[in-house]
Amino acid sequence: MQRLRHRDKRAIWRQKQVGADAGALFFEHVSCFEQVLCRQFGREQGMDIRALKYFVQVARAGSFSAASSHLNIAQPALSRQIKKLEEELGAVLLVRHGKGVEITQAGAHLLTEAESLIEHFSRAISSVKADNHNFAGNIALGVAPTSGLLIAPEIFRVFQRQWPDATLTIREGISTSLEEWLLDRRIDIAILHNPMPIHGIELKPLLQERMVLASAPDANDDSPVGFHQLDDIPLILPSLPHSNRRLLERTALQQGVRLNVKLEVDSVPLVKALVKNGFGATIQTFAGVAEEVRRGELFVRPIDRPRVVSTICIATSKDSKTPWLTLELERLLRACVRQLVETGQWASARLLGSD
Repeated sequence: MQRLRHRDKRAIWRQKQVGADAGALFFEHVSCFEQVLCRQFGREQGMDIRALKYFVQVARAGSFSAASSHLNIAQPALSRQIKKLEEELGAVLLVRHGKGVEITQAGAHLLTEAESLIEHFSRAISSVKADNHNFAGNIALGVAPTSGLLIAPEIFRVFQRQWPDATLTIREGISTSLEEWLLDRRIDIAILHNPMPIHGIELKPLLQERMVLASAPDANDDSPVGFHQLDDIPLILPSLPHSNRRLLERTALQQGVRLNVKLEVDSVPLVKALVKNGFGATIQTFAGVAEEVRRGELFVRPIDRPRVVSTICIATSKDSKTPWLTLELERLLRACVRQLVETGQWASARLLGSD
């Protein structure tokens, strides 16, 4: 009996969670109306969806009498609704004349937006009534090569289970490319390494990890290497503006050190292959070389005096209200990263902030 009660409680909780998510989805679609109308007419009042439907019907019918008959509403009441809508928007939408109505330029703008939004609204209502799990939206996630290998498989597995009808696109690139894609709306959310503040992008620190010096496996000195010693070590590093290279060059400038960059290579797998073959050393996060270290293919030494710490952030666009699905994906990202860190799969990382 106790077990049955526990199952019942879990079922009730799941129903409440689905209801909460459905409500969030519904609110997002409703607020879409307000955003478009505010952009179009410079007003901040909330619009009545019923008034918009009335306006569309009158505009398409060409007269109040024909529209009132179709809508089954008295003509004076319909006229009052349209008048109220015009007053709220501060614009004349329809000009009355003996043969019916003529739509104004402002009305034509509203008509185009309103018809699209009413259809969008109807689909949202149907989606909520059917089941939130049938949500069929699209979202794009941007990841860097190293962190993407850790995050992407688990994120895709959970996303597919939770929203089987939605589409998740994962794009890989260095942080500077991901920043550009965020601003261009080619992706909705990204995991950035050591990002610089950029207008239009909101950064939320997620975790920090210590950078290490990685070299061929024939090395036998595992003591920390001082940052000032790096000027004597031939390095294979990515070129600017790679985020790791930016971090290292900034630290070198602060410490008065000139990095001995022997070769610039922008492919992480190729950098590691060259290091394995003894062409030089590289500087990476420990998580980025953990598998190679475990297999005995690379040897690492911590960097000290000062330590070099890489910061990873979740990034989203600041330009508009964050869509519901983006917020959900951010929540999944945080949960996934927490699990990876706590289970040791994201080696030597330290979580920042809280869920």
